[in-house]
Amino acid sequence: MSDISEIRKDVMAIIETCGKLAGPIPPDKDLYSDLGVESVNAISILLALEGRFGTAIDDTRFIEARTVNSLVDLVAQAQAAPGARVA
Repeated sequence: MSDISEIRKDVMAIIETCGKLAGPIPPDKDLYSDLGVESVNAISILLALEGRFGTAIDDTRFIEARTVNSLVDLVAQAQAAPGARVA
């Protein structure tokens, strides 16, 4: 299991790359309405998170996790229950 700082670093890198964002990403800003991540990029983010952390993330929970902080929490929950789908 990764610690939360490692998860945060990896989540941020994935969001920057797949979300096509540059510069610092405020962890509490809405990725879609505040930072402009498009839906096609969100799918790439979801798939990259699942691949990097080796877990399945429920689509609905992913959609509801609209900030970096929320995604970090979601990934941490998935890591706490390996092999389970976080729903």
